[in-house]
Formats: sequence, structure tokens, C-alpha cells
Amino acid sequence: MLETVIARMPEEVGECSFDILTTYPEADADRIPANSAARVVGLQPVRLAFVEFPVAALAFVARKLRFPLTWVRARGCRSILDSDVVVDVAGISFADGRGLAILGYNVLMTGVPLLLGVPTVKAAQAMGPFESLPNKIAARLVLPHLSTICARGARTRQHLNTLRLRNVVDVADLAFSLSEAADLPPTVASAVTAAGEDFIVLMPSAVVRGIYEADGGDYVSAVATLIEEIRTRTNKGVVIAPHSYRVGMPEGRMNDGPVCREVAEMCASDPMVIGIDADLSAGELRRLVSLGSVLVTSRFHAMISGLSTSTPTVVVGWSHKYKEVLDDFGLAEFGMDSSELNHPDKLADVVANVLSRKTEIAEQISAALPAVRERSMKNFALIASAVRA
Repeated sequence: MLETVIARMPEEVGECSFDILTTYPEADADRIPANSAARVVGLQPVRLAFVEFPVAALAFVARKLRFPLTWVRARGCRSILDSDVVVDVAGISFADGRGLAILGYNVLMTGVPLLLGVPTVKAAQAMGPFESLPNKIAARLVLPHLSTICARGARTRQHLNTLRLRNVVDVADLAFSLSEAADLPPTVASAVTAAGEDFIVLMPSAVVRGIYEADGGDYVSAVATLIEEIRTRTNKGVVIAPHSYRVGMPEGRMNDGPVCREVAEMCASDPMVIGIDADLSAGELRRLVSLGSVLVTSRFHAMISGLSTSTPTVVVGWSHKYKEVLDDFGLAEFGMDSSELNHPDKLADVVANVLSRKTEIAEQISAALPAVRERSMKNFALIASAVRA
């Protein structure tokens, strides 16, 4: 999503620069697209809570008293104050069931620019439901003050409608506007050839692993068994790759590298199962997905890459955020909960069925894509309209 904003916004507003507020400043510094006018600003959760938010709260009082804010020097707040618009690219926020820590982080990340008085747009993301009391209170406290909330699908819109907000616009995900890379890195391209023709791409998720294992399951074993069942039913090679990767870091919400390595190691006896351990750009990941005959994934933006390239896609996820996008393509039946990993044989049957219908499904995706991409482009117009004079 970040790469897409950096690539597309100059088309809407002309020459512009970007400050990237991130919890992973060291890792993200190497991921800034080449030749982009962007810099990384560290905004780790502890700093956000105990430095930036208190400063923003004081600045809010100062603004009400019409005092100048030249005294603000905290790097996150200063970056925001020097900006014309803040774009929140969270994939999902203010959703029930994610815990108080995540909800608190959502409130702080969205609340700081609002306290500083800078126009803020929540770009395409999933939100809700708002049935738990803490989430409902937090959402009602914060969301009405945003310049625009971009609802990524019908289910998110339904959830937001329960709050009776007036700043919601229906869009599609930002990443539908991302371009595919022309080529893969040579080492990855060479490795993929070992999977043969019409291989299946499988992209696990550290997030789904946490959810699945919280209920007592063994995620790595379940995915490895799924791969074995897929190989038996389809006789196709399988390429395992992380869609979210942090070099040299432990497994976490934004790092699927370790879990992908574990799955690949468990399948190492099969020469037609190939593990890719590489930090690929968003465009390169999209290229890899496009080369597969079917994508099986638990990562949301891997699903977007599948749909964007008209690759038949099977999702094993955890939230309404998957199905509301699949709905746009008439493919909600292929969006399943992670608990389905308890029945890898049945999941493999779904994959085999999709493979047998790949031409039909690809054409169905292609027919729906133009309208979805048009809604995706609305994000950038909405961000541009929020830019302060």
C-alpha cells in the first residue's frame, strides 16, 4: 500500500515528498522505492505512546489557545505538522477481537495527527465490527474527525454504517493500482523453474499461525500436510514464499519469513516443493504470483496480487476483510477461515477444483477488474482533496 501511494500520488498532486512513519525504521529504510522523495521516521509503539502522544495532546491545547506550535520538536509530531495530509495505510483497524493493545495502537496512530490538526485520510482498509464496548467507544471518539474514511468493501461499509458516520466513501484496495514488476531477481527466477510448469504458489502468514495455534493447532504441520495433499491431487509443483518479510528479524505480524522456512524444511524431501527465502518488492511478489496457476494464501495483499493478475486465488484467512474483496469478483466461496486447516484434504480438494476451472475463474476475475481498479484509484483523489492549502 505504501509503495502504491508513493508511486501514484504525484499523478494527483504533482511533485511531492513523503515522510514514512514506521515501527521498523531500520528495516524500512532499505525498502523505499528508488528515486522516490521519501524518508523514514521512526515511530515505535513505546515512543508513540510516551513521547509523541503527550506532545500532540499539549499541542492540541496550544492550538485551542491559538499559541504557535514552533516549540514542537518530537520527530513524529514535527513530521506530521510539516505535512499537508496524513495517509493512514493500516490494513485493518478498529476491529473487534484484536485485543486492547492493538486497539490502543489504532487510537494513538490515528489520534496524533488529529490532535495536531492535520487532515487525515484512512486509505482503503477494513474496519469493524464495533460490537465490543471498548472498540465502539474508541471508534466513535476518533473516526468522525477524519477527513475521509475509505471503506474497502461492503462489509466494512455495513460496520461503519452502525456508527452513522458522514465521512465514509466506498473504494477498493490501494494495491489494485500497483504495477507488476517485469522480472523476478535471477536467483528467484532460477529457483522457481524447479517447480515445473503450472506450479501453485502458497503464501503462509505469521498472523494466521498465531490465530490457529491459539486454538491448539500446529500451523506448520497443517500447511505442510496441505501441500502434500495438493501435490497428490494435482501433481503440480508448489512454491512457498513470504509475502511479508523482514530481513534478519524474528517472526512477527509483519514477517512471514521464519514460518515459510519452517514449512519448506518440513517439505524438503519433495523436490517439487520450492521455498523462496528472499525479500521481494511488492511488484516482484506480484510477478511471482502471476506466474503461478493458482494462489493459496493467508496474506491479504497476496490475495490482492492474485486478483490483480487474474490468478485463481484460494484464501485461508481470519477476518471479513478477505471475503469483502472476494465478493467483488464473485469468489467468496474461496475465502475460508483458518480453522479449515484442520481438514487439509478438503482444502486440497478446493485447490484441485480451482485448478481444473482456472481458465473460467481467470476470465471471471478479469471481467471484474476494471471496475475494481476504478474504485481503487478513488483513494488517491480523496487523499488529494484532503491536502490542506
